[in-house]
Amino acid sequence: MKKYFLTLLAIIFITFNLHSLELKEGRMKLVLHENSGRISVYYQDQLVTDDYTSLLLKQDPRTSGIVLLVNNKTSRLGDTFEFDQTVSQTRSGAEFNWKSKTLDVTEAFSFVTSVGNSMADGIKIEITIKNISEETLSIGLKYLFDTWMGEDNKQKVHFYTSDGTEIKEETVLKGIMPDYWVSSPGYDSAAGLLMMLDNSVVTAPDKVIFANWKRLDESGWTLNTKDGRNFNLLPYSINDSAAAHYYEPLRVPAGSSRKITLVLGNVSKSGFSETQKDSSSSTLEDLYKRVSTDTTAGGNVESIENTVKNELTLTEDLITHIERLLESDEPLSDSELEALNTMINKLESTQKKFED
Repeated sequence: MKKYFLTLLAIIFITFNLHSLELKEGRMKLVLHENSGRISVYYQDQLVTDDYTSLLLKQDPRTSGIVLLVNNKTSRLGDTFEFDQTVSQTRSGAEFNWKSKTLDVTEAFSFVTSVGNSMADGIKIEITIKNISEETLSIGLKYLFDTWMGEDNKQKVHFYTSDGTEIKEETVLKGIMPDYWVSSPGYDSAAGLLMMLDNSVVTAPDKVIFANWKRLDESGWTLNTKDGRNFNLLPYSINDSAAAHYYEPLRVPAGSSRKITLVLGNVSKSGFSETQKDSSSSTLEDLYKRVSTDTTAGGNVESIENTVKNELTLTEDLITHIERLLESDEPLSDSELEALNTMINKLESTQKKFED
């Protein structure tokens, strides 16, 4: 029975990857699944390998996603025929778009870098909900994240927050939020999911609920939580935790929009700073800083190998960014052209150093 179940999950996963848009930058890999309107997010543990760790449940991307509450009616984006769905690549990353008779919803993705790191290790998500009807609408949003790494935590800590709070059971955060929450196998794990809550970086949710995934998924909108309840829902959902961010309904006039920003990435003690709030043009600036840093290796074989891998990753990121710029309808400015030319010349110079 278990073998059959695992085979079924593998078939589902392969099916979802038949139609997907994949982007890589720095240590991150983002996959937009065109059929389901869902995402997969991966982190590269070590630059010297091509191995990636999934930060969300890998087997079925549909277990995470967005639920809209519009005039007390819920809609799960990607699962309803009410919306026409498209996916496209942008200058800064990629986006989903859903359009109905009353709403135009965009979920835009771009790569960001945590404090103290030089390579992208996070994803910024900007959700814009535009009211295209002729009347005011009450619009709320719930984003469900199906986590998995905390389920392997030996101390049975499924989540912890930046202020040191350990979450081992059903829990609600609201009011003054910590800077972030984390789902990881342990406090010193190299890989784990970090979700920012600091309102200088993201749109602070009205509340975050940590609970059994099935309970959160089937609750529609909100969930009546119970102190002391574990992450089980017998008989099928055992040790299965998840987190949901709630953005309570607001009245949005006709022609107006509501915007919600989230940032997720790999574990980082410093998290992601407020400098990421406006990152539409930061990718090129970040690449320029990375290229301008002289990383030519010297010494042992391991340091040379790491440096070469760094340079290859940087080159791939630059090529990817150039491809996005070429596919974009927006013209390049003189400063952008100058920056690109400088970076290419610098990489060619670095290549000669390695050859020598």
